[in-house]
Amino acid sequence: MSRRKLSFWEATAIGLGNIIGAGIFVMAGAAVSEAGAGALVAFIITAALATTVGLNSAELASKLPDIEGGVYSFAKATLGDTIGFLVGWFRLISYAVSGAAVALGFAAYLIDFGLPRIAYFPLAATLIIALCLVEMRGIKIASEFEKWLVAFTILGLGLTVAAVLFFGRYSPSNFTPLFPLGSLGVIQAASLAFFAYSGFNTIATLTPDVEDGAKKVPKAIMTSLGISSVFYMLVVFSLLYATRWTGYGTASNPVSLALAAVRAPGLISSVVSVAALTATLTVTLSLIIAGSRTAKQMGEDRMLPSFLGRGTRVPTLVIAVVMLSSLALGNVESIALVANFGVIFSYMLSGVEVAITRKRQMRGSYLSLGYPYVQIFSVVLSGSLMLGLGEQSLVIGSLTLLVGLVFHSVYERIVKASPREGSTEYGRAIRQGGSS
Repeated sequence: MSRRKLSFWEATAIGLGNIIGAGIFVMAGAAVSEAGAGALVAFIITAALATTVGLNSAELASKLPDIEGGVYSFAKATLGDTIGFLVGWFRLISYAVSGAAVALGFAAYLIDFGLPRIAYFPLAATLIIALCLVEMRGIKIASEFEKWLVAFTILGLGLTVAAVLFFGRYSPSNFTPLFPLGSLGVIQAASLAFFAYSGFNTIATLTPDVEDGAKKVPKAIMTSLGISSVFYMLVVFSLLYATRWTGYGTASNPVSLALAAVRAPGLISSVVSVAALTATLTVTLSLIIAGSRTAKQMGEDRMLPSFLGRGTRVPTLVIAVVMLSSLALGNVESIALVANFGVIFSYMLSGVEVAITRKRQMRGSYLSLGYPYVQIFSVVLSGSLMLGLGEQSLVIGSLTLLVGLVFHSVYERIVKASPREGSTEYGRAIRQGGSS
């Protein structure tokens, strides 16, 4: 057994660190603001979608255990270079834009500790710059640290639920009407909630680094999704229990607002705020790392200029510039809606990718339950949530797609004119029907 391979629980902890992180601390309030008590239904819908996509990712990870890149690599290997590029293109933008949203959450929780409100955007920008410098120096978050981080984050969420239920008082008006803004509000809240779930794919990118990854990564994906779903539902219920849904708006620190509403002791609020700070800081770093690594992989595959594949400094700088620019979108809800277009687009294709691997009779240690109905459900529900993102997200997402297609078309001609082919060996082998 190779010692520096990750264990099942280490892989699960890394997945939980990216799921039970900034998303729930930052986005839960925006989802409640969109759907009121219907946010509970929205999170159930999102959990169902995340589970189906998780099943798809688990099967793909077991069939393609030796490649990195997660959804980008899966799409490139099964659907070809053009779709693979678009998925990678959207993932790069989503990583960068999501990092901006999480950085704003970090700034909001710092302001809770007494820093002036005018420091909101400068704090977020400073965090992004500082963590990009850390990434450029090659410092990585060790799996042992990740396990302690997850434990502390879960402690913070558990304290939030316990404090709200103990110090708060049940008010039926907080849960009525169930759908104050109608079914569209629930769909939009579900689209926002997906931002909080989207980190589970990180585990799929670790398959080559996990001991017996083809078998353990699928289990780690489903375990992390199950644990996070339970905590998410408890936290959303607590936010509604604490105060009326109209009190959250687009606040970047909904958990702090809930604790303040029930007048929880300052010590509890401080512990939860520190947990939120830790989660937002490490998730921002993980998004920078994931974004720079995806850009590097695409550079190596010659899907982007090859100089991106010669190290992490240049791709990290690119991610930093996009993150800093995304802060201008103004609030976490707008940023998450824009980021989610690319996330949902990439996950929507996962069901199709599973169908292709089944048709090619590719072998794997894990097969999704309910095939092909689970895959059809994931595609249909992903499409529905994409429509629920709203006009701003759809317009920006569509323009981004068109720009990506034009860029890929032009760049592909440049690559084909060079002696070296753009496709990697694994992509060519899989498209020829090889199995893992």
